[in-house]
Amino acid sequence: MNFASWIKPAASLLLLGVAAWIVATALTEVYRAGYGKAQAESALALEKLRGEHQEQELARARAAEASAKAAAKRLQEEQARNDKLASALAEQQRQHRKTTDYLTGEIARVADLYRKALDADPEPLPACVFTAGWVRIYDEATGARAAVPAAAGPGRAAAQGAEARAAEQLDSGLGQGALLAHHIRYAEQCRNTAAQLDALIDAVGGN
Repeated sequence: MNFASWIKPAASLLLLGVAAWIVATALTEVYRAGYGKAQAESALALEKLRGEHQEQELARARAAEASAKAAAKRLQEEQARNDKLASALAEQQRQHRKTTDYLTGEIARVADLYRKALDADPEPLPACVFTAGWVRIYDEATGARAAVPAAAGPGRAAAQGAEARAAEQLDSGLGQGALLAHHIRYAEQCRNTAAQLDALIDAVGGN
């Protein structure tokens, strides 16, 4: 066998092997480079996503903190406003009580003596009779006594016995001073109730 004819195919095979190795090495390097690039890009994208998530969480935390501070501020303002309303209501009630005390002290001056004319001497005030029936109706109107309606129409007087009707026509013993004192106290309660209602409306309405 001719050596030259043998070496030529061997060299060709060797060259093919070298070429294949070079190609494989190049492909490996390309793969490694691509894989590394993909890893780097993936890591960068993941880091960017983490950063965006952290920013979103931080923004939500800041928004929640701002909302909590705003709510706390509103609560403080509401409490301060309600305290102011309560203080104003208490002051109104104190003024109402001062008025009641003052007017109560005036009762004797206006309910014991009177003058028939400006230049006349004062004399005892004539008795003003309030019947038991008058007091009953007065108490029923103010709620001091439960109203018990009788038969409708003119039947009320007819339905009552003669003795009951006579009892309602007796002097109740209520004097003008006592009636005026009751009215003064009742008026104070009415003013206090009206002031409480106004304060409640202001509190609910936010005024």
